[in-house]
Amino acid sequence: MNDFPRRMRDWLFNVMRDLAERQELNEHYQKMEMEAETNLTKRWANAAVWKWCDLDSSHDRSVSIHELFPIRAPLMSLEHCIAPFLESCDPNGDHRITLEEWGKVSGD
Repeated sequence: MNDFPRRMRDWLFNVMRDLAERQELNEHYQKMEMEAETNLTKRWANAAVWKWCDLDSSHDRSVSIHELFPIRAPLMSLEHCIAPFLESCDPNGDHRITLEEWGKVSGD
């Protein structure tokens, strides 16, 4: 579990890069990906912000348990750490993950 946040950050960046190469990101996220390619200090942060925004389908500035399903379900069989990781993203237990909470865990 200790290494999972690093692996998750790498995975998010790689997915973001692949989507950018296929031009499947909107212009704003395309720019964020280009910035991450040239500025390594923004690599993981930009990928984490992109994915959090992608998950916030209700646009209420938080990610619910329901909104986590697209990331949690496909990874459950591959990454046993995904459930504890996502639970750690909600330290106050309100079943909503803010960008600040996501960034603290994703950025450790």
